[in-house]
Amino acid sequence: MPYHAPHTVPPEVTLSVPQANPADPRLAHRLGPWDGETADAVLIGVPFDLGVTLGGGRPGAAQGPTALRQALLLFGTTHNAVHSVDFDHLRLADAGDLDVVADDPGHPGHGDAVAATHERLATAVGAILDVGAVPIVVGGGNDATFGSVKALTSSAPSVAGVNVDAHLDLREVVDGRITSGTPYRRILEELGLPGKNLVEFALHSAVNSRAHLDYAAEKGVQCLTLEQARKGGMAGALAWRLGALAAAAEVLFVSIDLDVFAAPFAPGVSSPGTEGLTPEEGRELAFAAGRAPKVTLFELMELNPAFDLDERTSRLAALLLASFLAGLAVR
Repeated sequence: MPYHAPHTVPPEVTLSVPQANPADPRLAHRLGPWDGETADAVLIGVPFDLGVTLGGGRPGAAQGPTALRQALLLFGTTHNAVHSVDFDHLRLADAGDLDVVADDPGHPGHGDAVAATHERLATAVGAILDVGAVPIVVGGGNDATFGSVKALTSSAPSVAGVNVDAHLDLREVVDGRITSGTPYRRILEELGLPGKNLVEFALHSAVNSRAHLDYAAEKGVQCLTLEQARKGGMAGALAWRLGALAAAAEVLFVSIDLDVFAAPFAPGVSSPGTEGLTPEEGRELAFAAGRAPKVTLFELMELNPAFDLDERTSRLAALLLASFLAGLAVR
């Protein structure tokens, strides 16, 4: 029987398409089903947006992993022309999608299914980490980052990371309702991540409250607005902070919420941004994350094809994935 990672199901879109032209290798040619063996990076989708809708967001991100895979069928070589890097040699695989937990009809909206789904994700991501591969998590609601980071904290004595996001996602859990706005407060308070080990990167100017910024300051979280991150070069700012975090932690994570991009480039997200990154800035951020030696977990979150236009956002996600892998290839 074929191997399945814990709590996963086969994806709706299967990659590993035959390579018709040896001179034109594509990323989709390299992402066959994961056999449970060692790899350099393993993709896993989280088709789940209950945390988004519980927070009042628009539904549709549950189809994000399928949209990314569909984009990969049509887009993405294994060569990065900007950095002249070929990553066709990387051992890549697709673990499929998380088998998420449905909301309880008897107690709808209480977050039990969200918490249970996060536990399943922690187990699935842990299995990928156990073979020395970098999990690449594609969502789905950003609340799932809690499960990914929980797996990381279970595998290493010290963890640090960067949330590239328009939002702080430091909201409180109220009446048990775990939402896409709560993951980083939960990571700080429930997983015990030191505040100094978290960087909130490229925050937008009008979407974060003073109370949440004050909470971040009290915890020692580093917060950079979009304008601050751009000073001196976006990729350089991320690389510098990853280097500083690497001095304090054994492993790092980088999570990119696609709503950090300006809406014309990424309309297909749960909460579109009026201001935001350009695709070129995102490409270089993903490359910098890939080449950072201690980055052991990478995420692309909140892809919502229900609101996409001309597949702009799913193709952007595919570009970010390819850029991260190019960076990984030059470690």
